[in-house]
Amino acid sequence: MKHNYKRMFIGGMVLSMLLVSACSSNGSSNNDKSSGASTSPEGGQPAAQEKAKISIMANFSTANVAPADQAIFDQLEQDLNVELNWVIPPSTGYKEQLQLSLVSGDYPDLIFFPSESDESFINAVNDGVLIPINPYLDNLPNVKKYTYDISWKALETKRDGNYYAVPRTSVARNDGFIVREDWLNNIGFEMPANHEVTVDQFTDILRQFTFNDPDKNGKNDTYGYAAYLNTAKMIDPLLSNQFGDLGWQKANAGPYQYITPMYDQNSDTYKKVLAYTQQLFKEGLVDPDSAVIDRNASVDRFKLGISGVRTEFAGNAYTAELTGKENDPNTEITYLFVQNEQGDLKGAAYGTATFGVWGVTEKAKNPERTLQVLDWLLSDKGWDLVKYGVEGVEYTMVDGNRQYNPDVTAPWRRAIVRRANDGDFFIDTKLPNDIRSGLKTFVDKAIDTVEFSLDQGFIPPAAKQPSFMDFKLIWDETITKIMVGDLPVDAFDNLLTQWYEKGGKAYVEQMNEYISSTQ
Repeated sequence: MKHNYKRMFIGGMVLSMLLVSACSSNGSSNNDKSSGASTSPEGGQPAAQEKAKISIMANFSTANVAPADQAIFDQLEQDLNVELNWVIPPSTGYKEQLQLSLVSGDYPDLIFFPSESDESFINAVNDGVLIPINPYLDNLPNVKKYTYDISWKALETKRDGNYYAVPRTSVARNDGFIVREDWLNNIGFEMPANHEVTVDQFTDILRQFTFNDPDKNGKNDTYGYAAYLNTAKMIDPLLSNQFGDLGWQKANAGPYQYITPMYDQNSDTYKKVLAYTQQLFKEGLVDPDSAVIDRNASVDRFKLGISGVRTEFAGNAYTAELTGKENDPNTEITYLFVQNEQGDLKGAAYGTATFGVWGVTEKAKNPERTLQVLDWLLSDKGWDLVKYGVEGVEYTMVDGNRQYNPDVTAPWRRAIVRRANDGDFFIDTKLPNDIRSGLKTFVDKAIDTVEFSLDQGFIPPAAKQPSFMDFKLIWDETITKIMVGDLPVDAFDNLLTQWYEKGGKAYVEQMNEYISSTQ
């Protein structure tokens, strides 16, 4: 069998560079031929089955399994009657080592790939290195239960109805804002019981945080909102969801079946988004350093009390309060959501809700039992260990709270699988139960109010055309000028017309073809 990976590497770089293997047991190769069998909901295996040896290549931060992680794997191996052999390349060079493994043909039973759109994954599917997992799904009840539908669609790599991997799920959320609660008290704002405010209330909070001395230090030295440059060196527009921008959805009018407000010539939704962001900049409600700082710097300025509102995952609210108290002991943090114009909460989730994928290779002697490793980790029994660790190893129970041993680490257990819609997984397990419970209320609301954009992270081929790529510089510059008030909002009309002329028409058409193929 010929592999496309060979085009990427010098032919001589194969067996001379073997991967470092960290074994949880004896490090034996997978050479038994026992057949798969059905699992229980907890992922247990009949004791009569012959032990299966399963090799797994994973991207972990450390090369050697920690005793606390091994305690979980010991339970897994006992329940499933398997022996795990871990292949852990250095995390900084994982993609290169993954490619080398595929080139050499010396790859294990189960491989972690960075994403479903990664070139190495797509090549592995097309070259027959990875096998469809559909025949085994009925015996993977937990994998099925805790995976988003949109994630499965993304793994129909060949569009042949087959799934070529199991997603490592990433929880889809409609994040709100962390806010200086002590500042809210100082300006006399009473937070609604549901922690939801209108756009007008949100704007008023930003104004008072900017102009009414919310920290009571007698100085005019605070701002409402902490913006920053994203990875594309752009400032994200504020309250896009609230004005109706939910990404690619069915069109209400126009020549296309699917459209996103940014490219919709028959809607003023995106202009509303730009107009609101421009209003905030013109009024001076946004930290003026936002145009030149990254997220980390923006977080620091929030910590220092320069700004009082920033977009954030709710699970990080308590940590933000603790770090804020290092600068100002009076710091208190709360969380709020902003309703849309109809008084509802709704926010877009982009991509496929995956953070990497697990593929079973054609070398696996026991594909079903290999996949049952993932299923066991997602079972109620396994998931409790994945989230919290093993009692007596990582923590002890004291007055109903887990008291973790600060000297014990378990870097692997949380990097293998995740359950869809379980935002609690991302809340620090070391926090007291009452704090965790309060944060979970906000996280659950962020999860419950998500609406997926239909593009699934797809990038149309038109985006790679030189004229399209060259025009993106003009697009970004113009959007930025509109948002900060250097150009009128109506300048967007001409910009969008030019965008369609520079390849945007083909882009939208190709996106429509893709979305239609997934529905």
